[in-house]
Amino acid sequence: MTANGSDTKKQRLDESPPSRVLHIRKLPNEVSETEVIALGLPFGKVTNILMLKGKNQAFLELGTEEAAITMVNYYTAVTPQVRNTPVFIQYSNHKELKTDSALNQRAQAVLQAVSAVQDGSSPSSDPGVLDLAPPPSPVLRIIIDNMFYPVTLDVLQQVTPEHVV
Repeated sequence: MTANGSDTKKQRLDESPPSRVLHIRKLPNEVSETEVIALGLPFGKVTNILMLKGKNQAFLELGTEEAAITMVNYYTAVTPQVRNTPVFIQYSNHKELKTDSALNQRAQAVLQAVSAVQDGSSPSSDPGVLDLAPPPSPVLRIIIDNMFYPVTLDVLQQVTPEHVV
């Protein structure tokens, strides 16, 4: 066992069965929804987020359980960091997040923006749905509304897909 108790944390990780919902702990103060969502973006579609700012925790729901498993496996080998602070990621006991959209408006707005970027880069998988996404373009237009935190180029690079940057 290590001095910081990481083996104990690993045991907790193994106790919960895999779930699309991940529990993220030890987030730095003033962390944004965008920064938490950026942790999950490389692994697949992020479908919901619930920030517990007072506890420095968040729940992140991914589109599939496989994406969540891949994310947990990756971050077991590579310590995830937000604002240069190590965070802990484990499976949640919840199978899905049920959030009140009125109370979670800011997080939902961030998710919609991220979904628009993700959806614009891949064709619709449902043949009955008309794909109205614009054709690929070398120009990325980003609109920031109700900016609560400074948005730097580094933050924008974190929330955009790798092939865009």
